[in-house]
Amino acid sequence: MPDFGTRPIASIPDRPAIAPGEGEREDGWELSDVRVVSLTFELSKHQMLDLLPEGLIRPVPPYAKVIIVDAPDSPAGPYREAGLFLGARDRVQIRNVLLDAIVQGGEQLASSRRCFGGSRRAGTVDLDVRDDGISAVIAGEEGELCRIRMGDLRRCDATMLKFDALLVPGEEAGDPVLLRYGVRIPLAEVEGTLSRDWEVTMPRGAGVWRQLRPAFNVTAFATLGDARIEFPRVPRAAGAR
Repeated sequence: MPDFGTRPIASIPDRPAIAPGEGEREDGWELSDVRVVSLTFELSKHQMLDLLPEGLIRPVPPYAKVIIVDAPDSPAGPYREAGLFLGARDRVQIRNVLLDAIVQGGEQLASSRRCFGGSRRAGTVDLDVRDDGISAVIAGEEGELCRIRMGDLRRCDATMLKFDALLVPGEEAGDPVLLRYGVRIPLAEVEGTLSRDWEVTMPRGAGVWRQLRPAFNVTAFATLGDARIEFPRVPRAAGAR
């Protein structure tokens, strides 16, 4: 039997009481020269079931993902965000559900809450990119949340890389729901980099970042080029067209 999440969507903080993308004409933010860093690592089963929203199934093996988006310009100005996602299955579909996101800058945070919703809060994302490695330190008001190191970088064909659909807790017609959004990248047109020597460390403590304990590394990569962050929308029902 599959293991289902137990967390009520209504208990997740900062769900937006707005329609997805309200007030925006486009489908999302179109960004240029964006650095996207994605790291996936396995967890133990007991770490995730109380964090996984109801109705979602834990994947085998359980995993989490950190995604950093660093754009020199956006509708809200320079934009830097680090999101913590939990791997999940929505029936047979692979999904990653947002647990928490740290956004740097007051205007950027306000815009991202309005446009993308979910649990997003103020903090810093220090990202250092060099020829021999990538490093990042993610911090919130309570202090350091996550430290990332990526070494042994190898250029790769970016079409080898994969960005699964994302889910964010939100509201539709006043009811708590999981909305679908994503980071869309024209992989055939961007620069891709794989890391063969990397680690993610999270200090112990309260909160979802510090509650997770990275176990085994899965993948770490980065892209550089155009990207689009899509506005959340209600997923189509199975079989709908």
